[in-house]
Amino acid sequence: MRCALPVLFAAALCAPLPAQSQPGTQGQAPAPPMSGNLAIVQRQMDAYNALDAQSFTACFTPDAQFIRHPGITALSGRATIYTRFAKFFREHKDAKLRVLYRAELGPTTVIEHQVTDGADKAPLPGLVIYKIQNGLIAAAWIVPAE
Repeated sequence: MRCALPVLFAAALCAPLPAQSQPGTQGQAPAPPMSGNLAIVQRQMDAYNALDAQSFTACFTPDAQFIRHPGITALSGRATIYTRFAKFFREHKDAKLRVLYRAELGPTTVIEHQVTDGADKAPLPGLVIYKIQNGLIAAAWIVPAE
């Protein structure tokens, strides 16, 4: 299945199953220390930029879900998330994420970002809405740019 990378996780979500650097390392100052729900989301984004599937999935609850807006569950469970992102990180060694905007309201955190996958490719916009539960990500809604 082939699709564009309109959001942070779209490439991993579209790829078939059998796949500590700072975010914005290209000309962007390191992110300030985060607290509350933003902290777990930042750890997850740092692990994404480090291509570290184990640290990435450690940020999720065992029953976490990735949901493609408007409500299609794409991945369910930490083990499935690990399998998909381990494959994605192996295949996309240049994948990086740069945060443009972040907001927190109660258990909800919203991140607007750009993803790059190599210097020769244009950055792709994305938006993810996270539900945080007991200090871990319980759900991530992926909102396409289109």
